[in-house]
Amino acid sequence: MKLWNKVLLASIIGLLVAGCDDSSKVDANLEKAKDSAEQMKDAAQKKADDLTDKAEATAKDIKKEASTQADQLKDKASAIKDDASKQAEAITNDAKAKADAIKNDATQQSQQLVEQAKSIKNDAISGAKDLTEEAKAKTEAIKNSAENKAEELKNDANAVGTENTPPAKQQ
Repeated sequence: MKLWNKVLLASIIGLLVAGCDDSSKVDANLEKAKDSAEQMKDAAQKKADDLTDKAEATAKDIKKEASTQADQLKDKASAIKDDASKQAEAITNDAKAKADAIKNDATQQSQQLVEQAKSIKNDAISGAKDLTEEAKAKTEAIKNSAENKAEELKNDANAVGTENTPPAKQQ
């Protein structure tokens, strides 16, 4: 019930209790009821004002605390963001360093493989030249041996031919 309804209800109850048989009593009781209603109204207004003030103070405190907590959360979020940024930068730098190391290692290994390939190529060319020289020498030796053998066979055939040839008849 609203405050005004309570005042009217109290006034009616006061009139019923006091009775209506004497108009002077009624006026006095009516005055008392009015005073009482006025006091109740003032007390209710004071109570409402006090409650309003308390509610405003509580709301102000809650707002202040919420603002403080929001600032703290904002600071924490900023710190987390900064930390995450630093960690991301560190990870990026580490990845770059590892990539550079791998690149350098691959370059060194590639260079070593190129050097080995050149060495193998040079060894193969040298070996091929040696084999060619050997083959030429053997071919020359075989050729010389074959020519010598052919010469021997020719000489042997001539010698056999002269021994087996009948002397020429004179005419």
